[in-house]
Amino acid sequence: MSLTELSTDPQPYSYSMADSPVAVLQPAAARRHRSTGEITGIVVLGFAACALWGWPLLSFLLCAFIPGLLHGGLTPSFRPFVQALHGGMALALRNSLMVALAAALIALPLGSWLAWLQVRSLLAWRGWIEPGIWLLLVMPGYFLASGWILLAAPVGPLAHWPWLLSLVQNLLGPVGIVLTLTLKALPFTFLAMQSSLRSVSAAPDEAARVLGLSRWRRLGLAVGLLLPGLAAGFAAAFAESMSDFTVAATLGAGSGIVLATYAIEQSVNAMPLNFPVAAAGSWLLLALIVPALMLQAWLGKHAASRCSLGPRFRPAAPLRLTRRAATAHTLAAGSLAALGVGVPLLAAGSLAHSGADPADLMAMLRAVLPAFSYSLELAVLAASVTVTLAWPVAMAVTKRGRVARILDFALLAVMALPGIVLSAAYVLAYNQPYTPLYGGSGLLAMAYVALALPAATKVLQGPVTQLHHRFGEAARVHGLSRLQSLRHVELPLLARPLFSAWLLSVLHVAFELPASELLYPAGHPPLAVALLDSVSGVQLHQQARLQLLGMALLLTFAVLARTVFVRLSFGRGYVVSAAAPR
Repeated sequence: MSLTELSTDPQPYSYSMADSPVAVLQPAAARRHRSTGEITGIVVLGFAACALWGWPLLSFLLCAFIPGLLHGGLTPSFRPFVQALHGGMALALRNSLMVALAAALIALPLGSWLAWLQVRSLLAWRGWIEPGIWLLLVMPGYFLASGWILLAAPVGPLAHWPWLLSLVQNLLGPVGIVLTLTLKALPFTFLAMQSSLRSVSAAPDEAARVLGLSRWRRLGLAVGLLLPGLAAGFAAAFAESMSDFTVAATLGAGSGIVLATYAIEQSVNAMPLNFPVAAAGSWLLLALIVPALMLQAWLGKHAASRCSLGPRFRPAAPLRLTRRAATAHTLAAGSLAALGVGVPLLAAGSLAHSGADPADLMAMLRAVLPAFSYSLELAVLAASVTVTLAWPVAMAVTKRGRVARILDFALLAVMALPGIVLSAAYVLAYNQPYTPLYGGSGLLAMAYVALALPAATKVLQGPVTQLHHRFGEAARVHGLSRLQSLRHVELPLLARPLFSAWLLSVLHVAFELPASELLYPAGHPPLAVALLDSVSGVQLHQQARLQLLGMALLLTFAVLARTVFVRLSFGRGYVVSAAAPR
């Protein structure tokens, strides 16, 4: 009997694991080996957590209360908060709060509408909604933000329509910031509402119709059932908009509207450096984000009375829309897609094609290739380390117990942490005589891992949960060690999720901006920094070509990586089933 047959047998052998030949011959050694391996893994993960988050965040955030902490001074003081509030941080926080609230309140109904079309309608094109949402999620924020800058340029595609050009130029201020943040927050509200809509049973609505409730009463009942998903979508959109740095550094800085993340970056990156003020600003920024997350957690905890999943769960039947309604939804969705993806591509493509010279294109290729090569090398390294750590972390989170709950909450907290706060913490913590890592590529790679690890763990958490425990039991019956079981059993089954998490981490790291801006080594700007420098320049044609070139290079790498993975997977049988140990 093969390993796969034994693991899927509904009635496996009746003797216990202690009766197996391996356990009988060496029970103590096997138990001691497993115990040593588990302890080693806990120590490694604990050290990684301390180096990636614990030490830098603790030393940085405490500077707001003890300004001279890292220099031997232990005198507490609230002066950094006073300096931050009097130095423009209060205005920056107010600006961030207003635009984040506006973006979240607009993104929530838009995401709910798209999720409803994708889950509950029978439109022929509804299958394209989710890929478009993922494209919007992966697309870098400065590509969307710079799309408005290029569109409003006097030499842009609207140069022949002065009235339309003037209208678009008026959108570069608060309206453009809110619109760009809305598009970046739209995937979070869509994904939250998509899961909620799939989990709502048809029974409550049918009962309401039988009882003769009005349409508004039925709508209120539906909103009550979807309240946890609505809260999760709003909290995610609000936190993402508050912690965004790309829009703050492009549209915000260009229009003179200072946002909180940009003010924190200026405190760390400008001269003179003022880490206590930056830490105080980070505390104030977190104080605005945490209430939304706490509200979402509270609603999720008290949603048991609205649970509809169970043995008698029956999903709601999809709706067939009238021709007029289908046409209206199609036009609205097409306009939203054109606004989110079409405007940046149209603006960049128009300026890139205007006056294009093959010699100039080759010169730009030579200019961007070093930044692309450097970013790709760090991205591949950081993504590989991220997936290596995310796999055991996802396994630990899926286990029951207090430790798993604490670890899951810690991952959610790190995901909600603004990237600029963690990057500023790295500048302070690793620029000390006893931790002299600042200015090197290793520290930048560490920051990439710290930013990508929570999302990669969440991507792997579902597949790891679905992995049946009998595969591990069958491996132990056949005498495989834990390392051999991971290699021959779990790795083939988790190959696709691991590759998806790896590729998502590569794309996220390659386009990452806050850590790249603060931590890159002198003379080696990553791709995001090079593209941001082009955005702040005056050569708009070159800016558009560089952006399209950078996107094309990374998409080409993604396609090649996926092609290689698919061929290797079919060659080793990873797609079909687990390979038997040799």
